[in-house]
Amino acid sequence: TEKILVDEVDDRCHMPRQSLSEFLYDYHLELLSEPLLAEEALMNIVANARLYEGVSARVKMFCRFLQINQEKPLPVEALSVFLLALVKIQNGEIPLLPDYDQVNVDATKAAKVIEFVFAQAPYVIRSKILLEAEKRVVGKVIDLDSLLYFLVDQYVHESSRGEERLRALFVASDMDGDGNLTLNEFQDMVMHINSRKSHRELLRMYAEMTLNRTVDCNTFVRVCRKFSFFSFTYGPHTKKVDRQSNEVFEVLAAEWEKVEDLIHELLVVLEGSAVGMRLEQNVKTLKSLLDSRFEAESAWHCYRKVVSEFASAIKNRTPGMGRAESSGAATPVEDSKEGGKEGKPPLKALGVKGKGGKPPANPQTRRGSGGRGK
Repeated sequence: TEKILVDEVDDRCHMPRQSLSEFLYDYHLELLSEPLLAEEALMNIVANARLYEGVSARVKMFCRFLQINQEKPLPVEALSVFLLALVKIQNGEIPLLPDYDQVNVDATKAAKVIEFVFAQAPYVIRSKILLEAEKRVVGKVIDLDSLLYFLVDQYVHESSRGEERLRALFVASDMDGDGNLTLNEFQDMVMHINSRKSHRELLRMYAEMTLNRTVDCNTFVRVCRKFSFFSFTYGPHTKKVDRQSNEVFEVLAAEWEKVEDLIHELLVVLEGSAVGMRLEQNVKTLKSLLDSRFEAESAWHCYRKVVSEFASAIKNRTPGMGRAESSGAATPVEDSKEGGKEGKPPLKALGVKGKGGKPPANPQTRRGSGGRGK
């Protein structure tokens, strides 16, 4: 969950996404406020991952993202594919990954996720991937870990094919065959492939290539991948909002309106603290997702995280709050305009908990979109 949210922030700030090891170090550095302790925490994670790598497919995948096992290291984009697929499969629920194995996904839901992830792949390739996925279906379901493993491997395979195409493109564009791509050769190549990149982006690409002594093939491929130039990109090319997603956003916007004022009041109290800055950052991410109205599952997931952090902050700042709730005594939040009017326990009044103490149900889950439901 934390990695998904910081990826959204990095995208909004036009910064490259972090690898899993970079993220884990930064996360513990913020949590522990000491570089040595953060490094020790990361080493403990690595040690435990290596210990249980052979026991669980999920841990094995984690090791691949950390690049600590014998298999070929996975790029950052593969981790993004893994997280994107997971959010869509689970409809943004928290936790995204239960603490047990053998989680099943409806086969129809799995097919829709594959269509979404490989939307930009040629139809023939996408159909082949769907057929391969069908072989993993047992009854009408597919194992979650098996599906995620499959999606990542298929993405890596398609990415490697893209790298081969880039190398072939370099050879074809290097007219004098000296292994160095000049600006004129680069511009001619761009004209022939009808790239959607702007002139500014193309100029930045070539300028970064020239930081190397010669613009050789490896430099060309590396920079092209960084700028997603003539290479396989996951997800749809255009951001379209279907009717069902629009309905989900309407419900989510209404839920957010109920708690927005209370959360902003808390942010004033928490101003300058680490908890406050993290909550404010996640609120900005949620508002950005609500404005874009794209990827409803990600927006719902972010909303749940914001409300969860809000509830946690309230509990931590109110001594004895749990005892007050159980005894029916009034709490500071109950005296607010939400809790004071209805006389409900604060967290329920804010929509943090539904029946059985669970978060409010995802509208997509209620509509039977293939999620496991609550």
